[in-house]
Amino acid sequence: MSEKMECMCLNCGISHYIDKNSLSLVDPDNDEMKLVKNLFCSECGSVLALICKAGDEPNYKLK
Repeated sequence: MSEKMECMCLNCGISHYIDKNSLSLVDPDNDEMKLVKNLFCSECGSVLALICKAGDEPNYKLK
């Protein structure tokens, strides 16, 4: 069974739930923000950021 991850569009803010095995990250060692490099928002085409495992509390803070 595959694990879903929540990714949020940095432009329109829509959450996308994507299979963990389908994700490729720009810089996986960056603790501040993990950007997805191989998939984009289906609504606006913008960059997605990995937020958390689907169902978990998001790991970002609004400023």
